[in-house]
Amino acid sequence: MTDGAWGNLVAMSELRSRHFLVSLTLAVAIPAQDTQSNAELAATVERFCQPLVDAEAVNGLAVFVLDGDREYVGGFGRLAPGAEAAPDGRTIYEIGSISKVFTGLLLADSVERGVVALADPVQKHLPADVELKERGGEPIRLWHLATHTSGLPRMPRDEAKDPDQPFAHYDVEGIHAAIRDARARRQPGTIYEYSNLGAGILGYALMRANGCEAFDELLQQRITIPLGMADTVIALDADQSARFAPPHDANGDPDHAWDLAMMAGAGGIRSTVADLLKFARLQIAPGDHPLAAAVRRSQQQRHEGQAGVAMALGWHIARDGATLVHSGQTGGYHAYLLISPKDRRAVGILTNIAAGDIDVAGERLLQKLFGMKVEPHAPERPATVERDALKRLVGRYRLLPGMEMEVTLRDRGLYAKITNQPAWRLYARSETEFFYRVVEASVTFEGAEGKVDKVVLHQNGRDIPYKRVE
Repeated sequence: MTDGAWGNLVAMSELRSRHFLVSLTLAVAIPAQDTQSNAELAATVERFCQPLVDAEAVNGLAVFVLDGDREYVGGFGRLAPGAEAAPDGRTIYEIGSISKVFTGLLLADSVERGVVALADPVQKHLPADVELKERGGEPIRLWHLATHTSGLPRMPRDEAKDPDQPFAHYDVEGIHAAIRDARARRQPGTIYEYSNLGAGILGYALMRANGCEAFDELLQQRITIPLGMADTVIALDADQSARFAPPHDANGDPDHAWDLAMMAGAGGIRSTVADLLKFARLQIAPGDHPLAAAVRRSQQQRHEGQAGVAMALGWHIARDGATLVHSGQTGGYHAYLLISPKDRRAVGILTNIAAGDIDVAGERLLQKLFGMKVEPHAPERPATVERDALKRLVGRYRLLPGMEMEVTLRDRGLYAKITNQPAWRLYARSETEFFYRVVEASVTFEGAEGKVDKVVLHQNGRDIPYKRVE
């Protein structure tokens, strides 16, 4: 009953992002719209981004768009509910797993310089007493880590000392312990299975192979300094800290930044849309830049992936076979990046809320640039309900012994928590009907003569009643 009634609720935006990645199909034959002015481009961007703010799906977002010779960099909304400050091109965000794209480029660059080979066993670049075990006589190789085909699990088996900081304990000793404990569940090089652990190990191995003490050192030496990406870092200085967007969880409530320590290659980078635009330009037209050969190598398909999505080094390749895609999410941020090198188009969106609506907006915006008939993503806009009306819904509701829903009222509205699940915010459609943003689900409060005695969860075509007990 738990899985059927509520199991999908914990999937959150990451699974949504994967769906949009798989569904992305672009009409790549349509030529660039060179007659579109920058003002027209700005209007298009606003049309596709402002609805997210209006619907309270995000507090605000920063966006860059590259369309041939035309560019847009800007922001929408505010940095926090009720705040005056607005995001812009210099606002810094955690970019989460988009960091893996940078790690893939660092791998390609290391290959071009003869520091490593794609087929090197990872063990070759680890301390002798830190063993990464083989599977069926096949070692895990560097390219396996970059394409999520290592067979390693999504996360290490050890539990974080601080649940709010799932990676902070991976200092040198911690990542060594994780490597020794790692077990490939499949033959390396065969099946795509997303692995933060694998990407973190790759970043650590490249750091060691290049003689660096920290991943940030390697990142700056090889990518960010040569590209003038001064705000793409792991550790923030005082000026950058002042421009760091405050994090918010999937409910839109204040959260905390993440520290990925020696797992930084999996998701520890912070950046701005202005810097990501520079990165996109390099991906589209590397020319004779010192990283040109590495860029081309990093974009080459290495594995078919699954569900029509192929893998390059760190990049996912969308179903159109040409668009490079990656999303990223940490505890308080979400990021989305799409680049079509062949057609000189790119979109990057950053937000300081851990929810994936920007993925849909970014995909549709890029499709619009290709001339496709597509409407902006317009999340449902919540209704305004007086606080007194919300108070009467607060209580404890029971499905069966040991399975209850607790409804509470906080400063920003109603929250519902089912046994063994987090509390998720409810958004009003009316005084009795509410919807979730984290999944496709809603609840209806029922009763007679002004007394609420039941709440019904609507999900996956089912209506699941919880009777009031308190």
